[in-house]
Amino acid sequence: MDTPREEQDLITELCSRLGLDELIARLLVRRGLTDAMNAEAYINPSLAMLHSPFLMEGMTDAIGRLERAVSTGERIGIFADSDLDGLSAMAVVERLLDWTNARTDRVLRYPVEDDDYGLSMRAVEEFGAEGVKLLITLDSGIRDVAEIHRARELGMDVLVCDHHEQGDVLPDAIIINPKMRTCKYPFRELAGVGVAFKLCSALVYAREADYNRRFLIISGEGGAVFVSKMRNMVIESTEGFSTPASAGSIGLGDGDFVLHHGLDDGFIEELHTARCAAIEHFLSFMEPDGETGRASTLEDWCDAFSIRADLYSRRIDLFGRIFMERCYGRTTALAGFASSSLDLVALGTIADIMPLTDENRIMVRHGIDALGRTKHIGLRLLLEKNGAATTARDVAWKIAPFLNTPGRYGKSHLLSRFFLERSEGGLKETIDEITDMNEKRKDELSSLYARLHEECRTGERHRAGDGMYFVCDAEVPDGLCGLLANRLADAFKRPVIVVALAEGRDVVKGSGRASGSYDFFARVAPFSSLFERIGGHPQAFGFSIRLEKIDEARREIASALADAPQRGTSRSSTACAEVPPGRIADLNTDFVDSLGIFEPVGHQNEEPHFVTRGVRVAGFRAMGAGRTHGKFILGAPGRIEAIGWGMAEEMAEAAKKSAVDLVYTLSINEYRGERKPQMLIKRLLNDERDAFVRSALDRVPGN
Repeated sequence: MDTPREEQDLITELCSRLGLDELIARLLVRRGLTDAMNAEAYINPSLAMLHSPFLMEGMTDAIGRLERAVSTGERIGIFADSDLDGLSAMAVVERLLDWTNARTDRVLRYPVEDDDYGLSMRAVEEFGAEGVKLLITLDSGIRDVAEIHRARELGMDVLVCDHHEQGDVLPDAIIINPKMRTCKYPFRELAGVGVAFKLCSALVYAREADYNRRFLIISGEGGAVFVSKMRNMVIESTEGFSTPASAGSIGLGDGDFVLHHGLDDGFIEELHTARCAAIEHFLSFMEPDGETGRASTLEDWCDAFSIRADLYSRRIDLFGRIFMERCYGRTTALAGFASSSLDLVALGTIADIMPLTDENRIMVRHGIDALGRTKHIGLRLLLEKNGAATTARDVAWKIAPFLNTPGRYGKSHLLSRFFLERSEGGLKETIDEITDMNEKRKDELSSLYARLHEECRTGERHRAGDGMYFVCDAEVPDGLCGLLANRLADAFKRPVIVVALAEGRDVVKGSGRASGSYDFFARVAPFSSLFERIGGHPQAFGFSIRLEKIDEARREIASALADAPQRGTSRSSTACAEVPPGRIADLNTDFVDSLGIFEPVGHQNEEPHFVTRGVRVAGFRAMGAGRTHGKFILGAPGRIEAIGWGMAEEMAEAAKKSAVDLVYTLSINEYRGERKPQMLIKRLLNDERDAFVRSALDRVPGN
């Protein structure tokens, strides 16, 4: 496929300015990165690139109320959802309260046993009986209108810290939620633990001297003067002024803290006569208290923060970046809190299958690093038992399913104990108990999925129109509805709802899932009145419903899906790069190792895929139990192995041809101390117009 001239020019620029391999540069461009600065930010994401928490609607009121509770010793109630996202959010808030040396008592609650989704009336009454004055809901609350109304009747103020879609009526509470329709926060896809981290970060920063102070960074550049106005880690504006500029023309206000660089003596003298709080040279201001001479030049500070100064066309923008880096500098409280909590943020974000784009990707990248040095005894023990988690995939496959298991069986107290217990002996017992439960989950899930998949494939019982599957089953536990719906949706490329028909209950629970980017929840939300409770994300939601309403819900949702095209259920969100057969030899271990710049990979930031057409197969064999997996030995140059899991039959047929067309990822196979690159086949192409490749060779925006 020919590369458009504009795209090729950008690829060439990235190779030249960042020293990248052409294939790496091509993949970055196809992820929607439009210039060298964006590419550098993707490769080396810094915490200073996070959006200011004060951009979130309601944040100032939220930290004000929380600070009052902390400083006066009010009893605080914390309610969290029962999954890993919710309870990791609770652990982050607990770390904050410990960090502040809060004198306040805390009452912790989460759904257990047969509790419904979200904040229940029973939990509210318990908080009231315990004398709670401030109730904080984590990963929940945005749709719990009646329950929060009752909390207010009982004398509680309520702070809702959530990330689910809002309903038509909002609760009577202080709300921080990036998905609020009126919220202008730049990134909507934070996990519940991510929103909790933002709340905590805002409180930490609010205790610093810089809080609510307006900084004016003034830079003299090439005969002009540039001014950036900043407050609470937000660049409010940046303006340029032609000379001769004056202190009166730049919008200087009473109480402003002026940081200058490159100005002439006359301008500086004018600033000193103005009514501002302080005036200081930018580089002097950067030196931490008690330290002098550590970095005396702009170049020194760029080196200290690993900033590519050559990518900034204006120094004023470079100063803004350095200023933000200072907020997360090693000696700051914000950096200390982030270091102590991003391991939890990474866990919850990955477990809730949030897009690993924008600041989710930044927090998870740093959170994975934090996991490697975690001081949390339970996480350390778990990592020792399951192997180090060095990538997001390790967390997604090894850690997240394990820790999500207690909540699936109504035993959230085990996960809460895992996060909050400090005794190593107690934590070992908890991990052993979760291990037994997890083995049960895997066996039960495997058996149920095999049966339901066969029933969906061969019969009409679970089919709801042509657009979806609606599975109602008495053997499915509440906690496995989401996992089963997710697997079935991936298998059939159709939206799936699974309902657990628990014996003896008039109100039952269920979950909906869709693969790809299809917004299933938007199609179901208009029928919210049919459900007792419902909430979630575009591709994933949970609900409870009365038995007598199930058939009506099935009909209405099926009808809505029949009228709406399901674009997005199968479209790839993966960017590909084409590799000619002659370049396969270049896919060596060094190249595969270099793909680490794409980490963390996951939802909407998929691992790099490659396409090679016309590959000669030198050999093939089936392998594994049942000989269902296949291995190609690809012809020279390179003689690299290509593995296809569950693809033996298809690969055997393809091997009869003179050449094959492959879509694959790359990994390192380590065996007896030797490291070799190998392909992991994702698809055998039968047509050069294959929809997957057409989609994947387009740019993928949003990273």
